[in-house]
Amino acid sequence: MRLLHLADLHLGKRVNGFDFLPDQRAVLEQVLALCAEHRVGAVALAGDLYDAPVPPAAAVLTLDWFLSELAGRGVAVLAVSGNHDSAERLDYAAGLLARQGVYIAGRFTGRLPVVELPDPDGPVECCLLPFVRAATVRHCLPDAPVTDYDSAVAAALATLPPRRPRRRPGGVGPPHGGVLKKKAPPRPQHKPGRGAG
Repeated sequence: MRLLHLADLHLGKRVNGFDFLPDQRAVLEQVLALCAEHRVGAVALAGDLYDAPVPPAAAVLTLDWFLSELAGRGVAVLAVSGNHDSAERLDYAAGLLARQGVYIAGRFTGRLPVVELPDPDGPVECCLLPFVRAATVRHCLPDAPVTDYDSAVAAALATLPPRRPRRRPGGVGPPHGGVLKKKAPPRPQHKPGRGAG
């Protein structure tokens, strides 16, 4: 399956009174052309679909148009909320949209949704990990040892059911933010007066 990954659309963004929405729509039109040209099976929208929790109506209509175009072309959508989005607003009509191949995970509710998409090489499992805050995960999973963002993500991922055996390994998930299995190596420290690195 060909998957096109997008993130940080920030639909509705304005800077110093300049409206980016016409340019954003033009970019989304290019994305639709890429999907057709490369026979994309699914588009992952990894957070920050909107620039603000309460986006302007024109931004909402632009996202509606984009999702409708993708669904109408048979391209599945895997979308998760980001820290700029209102998770609750993104969850609106998620059940109805899922029937059209548009899967949205706005809020973390104690388990992560897993979507199985058909593919000629076998089904592809997609885990939808929205942006999570430690307080939200602690509320949903009171027994989990959640102290910070990393432990919140780990606790959320631990809710996934065991994977079923496959002919060959496969599975994707569009997280908003980084997901690491191990601690990241330390970043090089910049020393004043000595240049970078």
